[in-house]
Amino acid sequence: MADEKYAPKVTELENGVKVQKTPFNTSPADGKLIRSWNNLYLNADNRGCTACHTIEDALEMMETYHGIIYMGYETEQGLQNCFGYHGFYSTKLRDSVHNVHQRSAAFKAMGGTCESCHYISDDGEFQRWDYVKYDVLFGLTDLAADTVETSFDWNQTEITPHEKMFFKSIQSDPSTWITDESQTSDEAFENWTIKFTGDIDNPCEMTVAELIEKYGTETRVMKYHCVINGPGQGMIYQAEVTVIPIEKIMADLGVHEDANMFYPIGSDGYCYNIYTQTMLDEKGMLVVGLNGDRIYADQGWPVSFWCNEMSAGNFTKQVVELKFEHSDGGSWDFYGDFTDATTGRPFDKPNVAVLNATDGQIFEAGQPIHLEGFADAWNEPIVKLEFSFDHGATWQEYPIENATTQQWVYWTMDIANIAEPGSYLLRIRATSQMADGGLRVNDELTNFMFNVQ
Repeated sequence: MADEKYAPKVTELENGVKVQKTPFNTSPADGKLIRSWNNLYLNADNRGCTACHTIEDALEMMETYHGIIYMGYETEQGLQNCFGYHGFYSTKLRDSVHNVHQRSAAFKAMGGTCESCHYISDDGEFQRWDYVKYDVLFGLTDLAADTVETSFDWNQTEITPHEKMFFKSIQSDPSTWITDESQTSDEAFENWTIKFTGDIDNPCEMTVAELIEKYGTETRVMKYHCVINGPGQGMIYQAEVTVIPIEKIMADLGVHEDANMFYPIGSDGYCYNIYTQTMLDEKGMLVVGLNGDRIYADQGWPVSFWCNEMSAGNFTKQVVELKFEHSDGGSWDFYGDFTDATTGRPFDKPNVAVLNATDGQIFEAGQPIHLEGFADAWNEPIVKLEFSFDHGATWQEYPIENATTQQWVYWTMDIANIAEPGSYLLRIRATSQMADGGLRVNDELTNFMFNVQ
């Protein structure tokens, strides 16, 4: 009776994929076979941030305006991104999250408690459920690395289709966002005007059409990776970009030698301020096209500012002004060097994730399991990927040789011999090489649970 009542919940996503986030509980708890342990005693289906709502829905429901990220790949957005973002600001995520939930009538009506979001360890520490759940849930089948038949491959040329690209909102009110191609036109694209101002000899204005005619365009294959992309998250894509190099424009502007700061300003007033020399070193550019089309509406139409390697999620969209000035202010040249403000541990450098499947996804028994994903470390090349099927006790190791830092490492894995119905955990870690030749491994490993039925 209890086993049926507290069986893991199965949901069907809009794309028809079925997901079961709680493992089949077929293993004993403390020596007794309690198949319903995970949901009867751990209440697993009702714990964690996305048990009640998506991260996107939570941000949209906030009483104050909050920037919103919409994922493109199948990877579900988790609270990992929230901790990365709030670690940069003085406002503490735990303060807002705790107080909002404690006064929420909906949360109380659902019987929400502290343990809806936390797991209490043996020493009384309140830990994040989403971070520790796979170490406390029963029913995950461990497989030694040398018993799992896998084929692995990787490349740096994989291009992301438009529908898989993540969208990060700009600073203006949502009612003003341009996010659909029907809101754009060839005429508006060509007539979009950019001002060139500041400590320069030749301030001017030019339309996008004039810029393209005068300076021409180049085509590059580049990754676009947000610095707050948490462990195992999918805030990344790669595109073939059509660009106007800013260095070409600067030759005609007469930029003063002491103009050490570069300010690309958007239509909403937002600016990704950066040292002028850093911008030049990283091949700063105006992006006017993606994947052979004009730059898409939701990616900053009609023109965005990009640079190589550094955090891309906050690059200026809808550029209306490029300013060069002398300033003692700071530069936004982030290369993924964030830490979790709560734990103090490095956050997501290097990072790795599964992109073509959702955590908890159900795969058909007897069929090969095909997974695809990325690995990246901004300005450090990826040199190794490792995969474990037994909570990190043993690992399959794959070297990544001669990877560049302008593109992501896109990997594929086919698992041939997991045919026994059950729940399995794939744990992944990436290694990158630092400038001094040392190796960097992220402490926050990526967890991907999947089911075979």
